[in-house]
Amino acid sequence: MNIVNKMDALELVNIFAVKLTMLTKKERVVFDLLSIGMQSKEIAVHLGLAEITVKVRKAKLMHLLEITTLQELSHIYQCTNCKYIKTFM
Repeated sequence: MNIVNKMDALELVNIFAVKLTMLTKKERVVFDLLSIGMQSKEIAVHLGLAEITVKVRKAKLMHLLEITTLQELSHIYQCTNCKYIKTFM
């Protein structure tokens, strides 16, 4: 990876880091649980919520982050929690 790609990657991580701060606490909890592979139904049981509530929070956070798949969500989670990248931020 050359220096331009590293800077682009760091900029992207910074953008998502800022967007993550815009999530409500409840949306952030759903984000974190989705990121580790839990399904909406499992999250609902874990948090004592209706499944539809979890799905609404999921839809809101995906819209805010401008993503369409859970794979993208997982990548954001991994990148924003990466110690190596944080040393450059």
